[in-house]
Amino acid sequence: MFAEHWFYHFIIYMYALSLLFAFSDLMQPNRQGRRLALLFLVAVWLCQTAFFIWKASLGAIPVLTGYDSLMFYSWALVTVTLVIDWLYEMHIFVFAANLMGFAISAVNLFIPPHAGEEIASPLLSELVFIHVVMAFIAYAFFTLATVFSILYLIGNHLLKRKKWNQTLRRFPSLGRLEAFSYRLTMIAVPLLMLAIILGLIWANQKVGGSFWFDPKIIGSFVVLVVYSVYLYKRSVGGWNGCQLAWWSVISFLMILANYMISNAGLSFHRWL
Repeated sequence: MFAEHWFYHFIIYMYALSLLFAFSDLMQPNRQGRRLALLFLVAVWLCQTAFFIWKASLGAIPVLTGYDSLMFYSWALVTVTLVIDWLYEMHIFVFAANLMGFAISAVNLFIPPHAGEEIASPLLSELVFIHVVMAFIAYAFFTLATVFSILYLIGNHLLKRKKWNQTLRRFPSLGRLEAFSYRLTMIAVPLLMLAIILGLIWANQKVGGSFWFDPKIIGSFVVLVVYSVYLYKRSVGGWNGCQLAWWSVISFLMILANYMISNAGLSFHRWL
């Protein structure tokens, strides 16, 4: 347990160094700082991957407790961030995504490493494992879509005020930011839908018909609906870029509220 706690702190330090070098590059562009930020972020990904491999080698499923599930969420964020940066080299996005991922990792420090294992153990099954993995991958995509939306709102604000500074010059075009937010949401919505379907099948087998009144399940449907509204409005062209960006941010706040519900003792999902 001590070694696991120390290892997680080491990951946090790597994350912090990546964030610091990314911020340095943002303030004063330099190739070396950018490379170091990427290097430490890759180190974070490797450490997190090694953590999951180690947990699996012990016969544990590393996503079914509150501590490990947030670690997996962070791993998914880092993975998608690295892929996007490798394909498109959006350095300011890497900094913003790093900031979000670091905040999530820091929150995880306040969760006991083995919290929820007593509850998670009897609930373990392949179905619930796939359900949890798909849900957290969907949440990771939603998170990064929100990052793009926030960058869109900041870039739009700076453009309207005609603040032509170095930071604004490093922003991708507003159209590109909005397009990436839409694409990530378009991937996340069907993933969340499949996760909910699998969760309902499992809940019907293990909990019974009363699961329909569970606040977390109701909240998950609300999240699915609000993001579906986003996709619909984006497809039919009913909203402009700012309206879509704000709706994306509000929808992500719904995810946060839903996660808090699952850990407030109001739902059988509190073991996640």
